[in-house]
Amino acid sequence: MLIFFLTLLNPLLAQEQASLPAPTLSYLKGSEFQHLMGSLMGKEYGYTKAQLAEIGGQSVAEYILYLSRIDVPLKRVIFIIGQDFSGSSYQNGYFGLAAARYLAQRKVEVDVVLLYPNDPLRSRLAMQCKSHSATLHFDILQNLQEQLNVQMTKNILANWLNDYDLVVDAITLSSIEQPKTPVREFMHAFSEVNKKVLAINLPVGWHTDNGNLYNVYVPQFVISLGLPLKAIKEFEGQHAIGGRFIPQANTFNYVLPKYKIEDSFHLLQK
Repeated sequence: MLIFFLTLLNPLLAQEQASLPAPTLSYLKGSEFQHLMGSLMGKEYGYTKAQLAEIGGQSVAEYILYLSRIDVPLKRVIFIIGQDFSGSSYQNGYFGLAAARYLAQRKVEVDVVLLYPNDPLRSRLAMQCKSHSATLHFDILQNLQEQLNVQMTKNILANWLNDYDLVVDAITLSSIEQPKTPVREFMHAFSEVNKKVLAINLPVGWHTDNGNLYNVYVPQFVISLGLPLKAIKEFEGQHAIGGRFIPQANTFNYVLPKYKIEDSFHLLQK
């Protein structure tokens, strides 16, 4: 009797599984994303850090130009460039610097804040930004304090950022539970700015897997490069994906976005 019942049940289970919708896009844990980036730079795929920066940075820049066309023109854009942990296979700041240079080449007024000393690739990208008339800022917290002769607060930093039409958070690809200076000051200032904020891959202060776990700022826009982190799955703002560096026939079996042939980014529908 049991065998007869299982025989009837199996086709029903198979039919139910077949009717389930196929996943439309893969969302990655932070460790999976770092493994992906490391693999792309390995022997099988052969990318360099600079190539990934160029592909991702172009997507970010073109998305910003798209935002400028559909809404208020974004004439002044500021990028906040951080640095990921030494164990990370990739730095979010590379994407931000390449995007800043692309915009500067297109005559957008671009400022770049570098929160940490540069490694060789960051130095080259920053030099390229400067050669295209982008303004570079080092030790910005100390400089603002000296200029204004006041103790730095999140409101003072937010007021400075409000001079720009768009603030781009390119600080980190890592979960930071208790950020230190200068990341902490910018994370708090982002929640106070009156202008729009775009986060690349991960808003600073968010957990890569669990999202806004620590209840910090929420950007208006996020652009994920390659594939999105699980943190962004419940994000309610406008979410784009770019960085077309993962081969369609990838060995990870990830589900990739469906780009139009000519597009470098894709808008995700809620």
